[in-house]
Amino acid sequence: MKKIYLLFVGICCALFAGAQTYLAEDFGAGTMPPAGWTLDGVPAQWSNSASNNAGGTAPEAKFTYINQNTTSRLVSPVVDMTGISNATLSFKHFYDHYANGPSIGVATRFGTSGAWNVVWQYSPTGNQGPKTQVVELTNIGQNDFQFCLFITGNLYNVDYWYIDDIKLYTPLGLDAALSSVKIDKYVEEGNPIDLKGTVSNEGSTALNSFDVNYSLDGGSTQVLSVTGVNIALGDVYNFTHNVPIVLAGIGAHPLTVWISNINGGLDMNQDNDTIHTVTNAVPFVPEKKVLAEEATGTWCGWCIRGICFMDYMAETYPDTWIGVAVHNGDPMVVSDYDGAMSQIIPGFMGYPSVTSDRTAGDSDPSDLEAGYQRRIEAISPATVDIVNYSWNPDTREVSFDLQSEFVADVNNELRFGVIFVEDSLWGTTSQWGQANYYAGGSNGPMCGFENKPSTVPAADMKYDHVARKILDSPFGTANSLPASITSGSVITYHYSYTLPDTWRYDKLHVVGFLLDMSTNEVLNANDEIHSYVGIADRNFENGIAVYPNPSSEYTNVAFTLDKTTSVKVDVCDLFGGIVSSGDVREYAAGQNQIRINNASLANGMYVVRMTIGNQIITRKITVVK
Repeated sequence: MKKIYLLFVGICCALFAGAQTYLAEDFGAGTMPPAGWTLDGVPAQWSNSASNNAGGTAPEAKFTYINQNTTSRLVSPVVDMTGISNATLSFKHFYDHYANGPSIGVATRFGTSGAWNVVWQYSPTGNQGPKTQVVELTNIGQNDFQFCLFITGNLYNVDYWYIDDIKLYTPLGLDAALSSVKIDKYVEEGNPIDLKGTVSNEGSTALNSFDVNYSLDGGSTQVLSVTGVNIALGDVYNFTHNVPIVLAGIGAHPLTVWISNINGGLDMNQDNDTIHTVTNAVPFVPEKKVLAEEATGTWCGWCIRGICFMDYMAETYPDTWIGVAVHNGDPMVVSDYDGAMSQIIPGFMGYPSVTSDRTAGDSDPSDLEAGYQRRIEAISPATVDIVNYSWNPDTREVSFDLQSEFVADVNNELRFGVIFVEDSLWGTTSQWGQANYYAGGSNGPMCGFENKPSTVPAADMKYDHVARKILDSPFGTANSLPASITSGSVITYHYSYTLPDTWRYDKLHVVGFLLDMSTNEVLNANDEIHSYVGIADRNFENGIAVYPNPSSEYTNVAFTLDKTTSVKVDVCDLFGGIVSSGDVREYAAGQNQIRINNASLANGMYVVRMTIGNQIITRKITVVK
């Protein structure tokens, strides 16, 4: 018996021989550079970012563009590799491409002043990743070994380079890892849901087959067999289990997921094979609204996209979408809110940038609809309602309660938050004029701004969705909810605020939101909207009235002329394509009207472009059938 035991021990030692990690960095300490690491060449462009764009877990390293032609490096500590001739370097990264030119790569050297030897280099021609890059290193067996990740060339032509989970190691022969499990935190009771996840190969032998198993509430094992694959070192396989999960009973349900039968046998490292998580069954799905926040400014010529797509979202999803434009460097700035945008927007990428519910997945304003579709399906653990609302026009005090009814137990910090948002802001100084990089059409159509000058005069601009105040902090009100909340609880918190005299109450939104401090995710939101002019009113602005709006069967375009002139009306989609066009006709002085037949138009937002003599005027309309 003793001989058999010793043989087993010998086999295990042989299996695990050579498995070793020499250096690992996940940037979790929140410092840049991390302890022992150094930076050279524009070191200020490297930062520690509260994002996970590279595919790891936040935080991560981030390189930001700069108008210089140079090389910048993230340099490892000195590693003693004596007796280790060869090793594997892996890292996760996402390269956000702006234009061709820069190269990224890995270089090695001996001694802190030795010459760098490039061992891997790539010149991106588009976005790269998120993905894991594996670089095999040879002839490195000295006690003063270093490596670096570098970017070189015209560094204005990169937007950002995100890096995470750097590892220098000798891989095992066979090492599959269950990298992630994706399942909603809150699920309606009895509703089947898919279990999704990712298996990665961290060993030198390609993965050809494996089983993905799960057990819910400690019950029977459900098995998905994956065969016929070829997953190399550093590559991943995304799976959807073939047996949906159904939660029976309100409350928390523990879930264990693991992989086994790796290439028909035993995985050499079982420490990374299992993930334990919890999902929660709720009795009903609370009404959900999506809160979108945009970083913008009148100085930003690309921020025209924000004006275009924020308006589209407001008109297309008026009941379930809330937009907030957070201004920077202009008269509408709210300093504390603006200063927190790099923390609010995951992987903040400059101006304009957006986020839906403060979650990753959005970036440009054109992503807003996809972000809305992603988040509107997310189940919140609670409702959000604005109740006991009152307004005193003499004192200009607004008073109300935020109230949430919880459908699940919560044991992490949640906060209520309040944002005041105003529409139709305008001013007379030059700072109220909007920079416009779409002028002339060379950058394509954008809601009619291609027909406006490179700086749209202040007199021609009215700004909607503008953040005017965020109460207490950009991250809500501390201690506004208890630390532990049980399902069925109804929790209320009182707010009051005196509006400045310059704010127009009739153009105001009061936005309430529920924030999860453990994830920085907005779980739910609601808004109170006041006294707007009726959408069917025939209200002339600059001699033009478009009504009713929204409309189903037809839209009237009425206009006033002081002399006989020609008028042409085109209906365009948001990208400038003409979907309907009216003939040029002569109209006499006085009031005149054209009726647009909406029969052939699908639901959505359009731009009515009126050519009146040599003047072009645009208005947005929404078709809802």
